Amino acid sequence: MIQFLARGIALSIALTFATPITADDGSGFPQIVGTWHGTYLVAFAKSNPNHDKGLLRTEMELEITKLDGNLITATNRWRRIGETEWIVEEAMGTFSLDDPTRFVLAEAGISGDDVSSGIFNGVYVDDVIMVTYAGPGTGVAFAAQLVKKDQE
Repeated sequence: MIQFLARGIALSIALTFATPITADDGSGFPQIVGTWHGTYLVAFAKSNPNHDKGLLRTEMELEITKLDGNLITATNRWRRIGETEWIVEEAMGTFSLDDPTRFVLAEAGISGDDVSSGIFNGVYVDDVIMVTYAGPGTGVAFAAQLVKKDQE
């Protein structure tokens, strides 16, 4: 009986001082603002004009520019290895409220001939961002591991 009462009191004290994750103030979400870089292989559906090129090695820079609570503002720049021009796409997203290491970004193309719209599903673990991407309208899919670029 005393042990049950002690556990109840300990739980009440812990809940009193616990800071819940809230979308309003951004508490509990990883501070991922910065530029993240990685390379990956991208695959194309048969209906995509790039399908005959096979798997293409690509690099990306995902620049997280702003966090507002759980909301994420980002710019995605990507190019095929060996090319000099970046394709630029904007993205907005949100951290998951039930798992603050997970997020989604919805992307829309703004420059270049090969822009697309799609969804990034991401997770932030041990200073690495891992994303999977699906572009249902263009039949594009890839997964990438991104590390934060050094500040210059």
